[in-house]
Amino acid sequence: MTESNPGGPETVAPAPRARISFERLRERTDELEIIISGLLAFSLLALPPRVFDAWVANAVHVEGLFQWALWFGFLVSLGLSYALAFAFIVHLAIRGYWVALVGLKSAFPDGVRWERVAMMGSATRAYHRERIGDLGDAIDRADRLASILFAMAMLIAMTLVWTGVLAVAMILAGGALGAVFPDPDRATKAILVGAYVVFMLGNGAMMLADRLVTRSEAAGRPAPGLHRLVRRLLRIYGVLLPMRLIAPVQFTLQSNLNGRGFLVVYFAVIVGALAIGGVQIVNSSQFAMLNRYDVMNTAAVEHGMTSAHYESLRSEHDRLLRFPMIPSDRIAETHLRLFVPHQPQRDNALARERCNGLEGGRNIAEGAEAGTRAVECIASLWTATLDGAPIALEAFMPAERRDLGMRGLVGYLPLDGLAPGRHDLALVWNPGGEAGGPARRREYRIPFWYTPQVTQRAARE
Repeated sequence: MTESNPGGPETVAPAPRARISFERLRERTDELEIIISGLLAFSLLALPPRVFDAWVANAVHVEGLFQWALWFGFLVSLGLSYALAFAFIVHLAIRGYWVALVGLKSAFPDGVRWERVAMMGSATRAYHRERIGDLGDAIDRADRLASILFAMAMLIAMTLVWTGVLAVAMILAGGALGAVFPDPDRATKAILVGAYVVFMLGNGAMMLADRLVTRSEAAGRPAPGLHRLVRRLLRIYGVLLPMRLIAPVQFTLQSNLNGRGFLVVYFAVIVGALAIGGVQIVNSSQFAMLNRYDVMNTAAVEHGMTSAHYESLRSEHDRLLRFPMIPSDRIAETHLRLFVPHQPQRDNALARERCNGLEGGRNIAEGAEAGTRAVECIASLWTATLDGAPIALEAFMPAERRDLGMRGLVGYLPLDGLAPGRHDLALVWNPGGEAGGPARRREYRIPFWYTPQVTQRAARE
């Protein structure tokens, strides 16, 4: 750039100086990486239990749209926490190795003295010198690997966070649009599937148009119409995806590493991070995800005792098992309390079909009538027996159990006349349901031991 100087020669304007010196920043990048990795690694490791607790506590209260939003938010949050914590721990290990190499280089400037390595012949020595190089090469490799891993972790973090935010926003927007239709759930699913198809078709059209523009320009035939189309699509996708934030990291790594290999690893890590939440759910629902219970299998236990049925035996591992419950496996009182949980994501669909006292599955009654209609509806979804004798669930009452985080029906079954010893409660949800699917028939067996002599002994004492 030149400036005119009346009466004298033209002078060249000095080039604008960078606001911050890159070399000064590079001198401190290593220690900044270590600080950030250390803080994030251990903070993220403490996050998954809180995320899981929050999801368990809230998922039982919702259905449909909000259930999907909570579920996807849980998958993203849990996967992000575990994936990034693992990446930052590995990064810290590599940086620790790098620090060790730098220390060795400082203590032994000459590095490896190959001629003094014992028990090594000339062929082995030549191989290791070729593969390892000098100490400076090892330091550079460790430094490069740590910087790449740190940048990759930040890229995955930004991608997962934005994916979660965009997905939840789309679910909520789809739910708001679907609410105006007679069947909101089906309409919401159709809207979300349609939005996804449009998103993918638009992305495919953009890639195809970009290739056509490239071929046309290479052949000397400009295609201004296609060029404008690509730029417009890029602007639209630039609103949906924060490319100005993600692209500098992604394109730098993609262009300096193996491009296809980078994309494979990138998408594999994202998919794997989302799968972590599913593994957590399965592991929390089952007694043991990896087991060899060939004899005492799940079918055998279902006809025996399961801790989730007894309030005194339930633990944090039973939080996802929202089963009918009694206080304990040993009952000494004259009445047995039975709690039958209500789960909106499972019960509401049947209530819309079967509960004639509700309008569209919604209880709009007030006062005592609201309780009566709720009991009639939920009771119609279950059958219950005690030692084969039917139990009238319509005589139960609505209950809110904040200690369990659930609502449902509660009733007190008289035990007078029962012989001491074992007795069996049997409950079936949706007795006419099919063998599979969300609305499948579900059976619960709750054995308990009636021990009235304990109460009598306590009264005498």
